[in-house]
Amino acid sequence: MRTPRPSPASAEDLHARLAARITALEDRVRRLEARLALEARKPPPVRTRASVSAATVRSARPRPRCPGCTLELPRGRRGESCVWCGFMFAAVPRRAGAPKTPRKPR
Repeated sequence: MRTPRPSPASAEDLHARLAARITALEDRVRRLEARLALEARKPPPVRTRASVSAATVRSARPRPRCPGCTLELPRGRRGESCVWCGFMFAAVPRRAGAPKTPRKPR
């Protein structure tokens, strides 16, 4: 058996409920705006301990990437080819800022 469906609300009843919800929402917005204005007027908090300067924070150097597949190369000594795609590093010239490693004699 099915449960009986609720009777549809009349247009006046629906309008009254929606108007009450809109009024409640407008009241909440007014209260939130008042709280925000109070918070904005407060002075910023005073720091009690010294903050870490940007000079002391060490940022990690970006990992070298393969010019062929652009994946990060694993740590350690770089071989002659990419471990991911097999790109031969000798196919491209070294960048100007990169440290040079001695080549093996043939």
